[in-house]
Amino acid sequence: MRKTIQTLEGVIFVAGKGKKCANSQCEYFGKHYLTYGVMKYSLPQSTYGLDVLAFIGWQHEHEHQQLVEIQRELNQRGVEINERNVGKLYRQFLALLGGTMAHTQEKLAATAHEHGGLIWAIDALQPEGHGTLLYVLYEVLTGTPVSAV
Repeated sequence: MRKTIQTLEGVIFVAGKGKKCANSQCEYFGKHYLTYGVMKYSLPQSTYGLDVLAFIGWQHEHEHQQLVEIQRELNQRGVEINERNVGKLYRQFLALLGGTMAHTQEKLAATAHEHGGLIWAIDALQPEGHGTLLYVLYEVLTGTPVSAV
């Protein structure tokens, strides 16, 4: 995985390579480990940092700013983003918040213990090819759906 990420502190380039446990004596033999170091900076398939995602969520929820106002402020800080992507990142922020529901925490805790962490993904579905998108947050290793917006 290699990508350039826009953060509030500037643009960064991150790279990493997943690995598979090759030790036949290990309890995790054959399991594939993704590049967790890269994923701590941004969500998969995203070129915006988690700090930008959190900033958007905070500005909209606590400062009551509209998406276009957040876009202007991010542009002034040097983050190149349009209003549509601000909205997309805000929906991802809401989906991540939904991941804190109590009914999924036990399953997620067991997965984190077994694999040494969790891998989050967000996917969008468009029913019947038109209309509003449905964003779904899920844990990749178990396929556990956590939230939808």
